[in-house]
Amino acid sequence: MGKLSEFLSSSSNNHEQQPPPPTYHESKIPNHNYSHTQQPSSSSFGVSTYQQHQQLPPPEFPHLFACLHLGRSDRIRLINLPSNSIPTVEAAIRKVWLAGIQNAGPYHKGYEWKLSGNPWHGQGPEAIHSRRLLCHVLHALSSIGWDLHMACDLTKKGWDKDTLILHSVQPKQKFYFSVSFNQGDKIRIIDPPDENVKNAFIRAVRTWPLGIQSEYEKEPGAHQIKLRGNPWWTSDGTQVVEARILACTVLSAMESVGFELVGSVDMSMGNGDRSYDLDTWFFAQKM
Repeated sequence: MGKLSEFLSSSSNNHEQQPPPPTYHESKIPNHNYSHTQQPSSSSFGVSTYQQHQQLPPPEFPHLFACLHLGRSDRIRLINLPSNSIPTVEAAIRKVWLAGIQNAGPYHKGYEWKLSGNPWHGQGPEAIHSRRLLCHVLHALSSIGWDLHMACDLTKKGWDKDTLILHSVQPKQKFYFSVSFNQGDKIRIIDPPDENVKNAFIRAVRTWPLGIQSEYEKEPGAHQIKLRGNPWWTSDGTQVVEARILACTVLSAMESVGFELVGSVDMSMGNGDRSYDLDTWFFAQKM
């Protein structure tokens, strides 16, 4: 705990908290003003109030939520998004996924891209490139008014990944980057916006009490730190607790430089029913 306090005391948050954005497309429940003493009209004689209510059409809900679905090992699907989002997302994919797109088209009530390669295997160079891809897609969606709201697991199948729930908001230019937890002892920051954010991350990770084995640029834009011990795969009580303190320290470090966690996403297939994959954290600038 001393390391966390030590880190927090050395960091200052110069970014003022901004008020939350206004709520858009608020829905209101109509007031039907039903009266228990109201007498039935001649046209409804013999029909109960309950039966009349059952005949009413269902309410129309505002279109506030949509999904980004990571399918199989190589698919990106938009579900419940307006059609004008398709060219924006496709431009983001083509910009950063250098392997290219095999094909694209409607998928039931959504739209699907089949990518070349296997971005959701989470192995080798694609482990970094896939996280970079998702950051660019999230940025593109924010620019047209769809922010990441949460990530959740909606299937019991092996090899599964999270579904990303999107929320309709005011369009904005929003920068995203990611932090990934790899194997049993590695942590990476991928595409931080500047050296200040990168250095805050490094200082936070260096508070790991067992020390650092190695630290280097895995590739341009991706800084990797290999820890001593096995923080992500351990039954040792001390490491179990210290790993969670480290996670909190990283979150505090990112908050101190103006970025907040907006999603913790299982975006890799892992090993099927014996899945050992870890979530990836996605950060965005506080607005």
